Amino acid sequence: MVKMMKDRFKELIKKIKSDEFYNNRGLANEVPFYIFDYNPKYELEIRDFVKNKLLPSLEDDNRLKAVEIDIFELLLESMRNDNILDMAFEIEEKKGTKFLYEKLKKSFNTEIIMKYISQKTEDKNFLILTGVGKIFPIVRTHTILNNLQNIFDHTKVLLFFPGEYTSTDLRLFGFEDNNYYRAFKI
Repeated sequence: MVKMMKDRFKELIKKIKSDEFYNNRGLANEVPFYIFDYNPKYELEIRDFVKNKLLPSLEDDNRLKAVEIDIFELLLESMRNDNILDMAFEIEEKKGTKFLYEKLKKSFNTEIIMKYISQKTEDKNFLILTGVGKIFPIVRTHTILNNLQNIFDHTKVLLFFPGEYTSTDLRLFGFEDNNYYRAFKI
């Protein structure tokens, strides 16, 4: 892995463990939402970092009660709970990928996503979101971030984003979304 990514990982852990981060200093009364953007070619390193470095580094932290939610895994959980995961393969085979995509967009809607996230963050104050590249375009990142603002005001959110965040828009796989985000690049 490139030294630059290793350095960014060290800095991220240092920042998250700081009093400034915990106390939301420097946010000018904005929601404590952060985006860690990265080149998608580092996806596997990011997954490893979150599971094996970041989350373990927070286990002893009395102030931050973190939970990681992979949005793609959330979709699979929702499909299992609705007993449609196995059926999805048959649907795709019979009616095509586009048909399945449209059905998934309708069934895994914002209301469902927010319900699952609310349940999983009930006793937490720090949400780490991953998997947005794996679920694109079924679920768009701006939809998640905009709706999280409605359910969180003090819960910190750190989104790992496989693309570029310009502080005004997110660019995933070269697509510009032209949405404004109340989030800080970290």
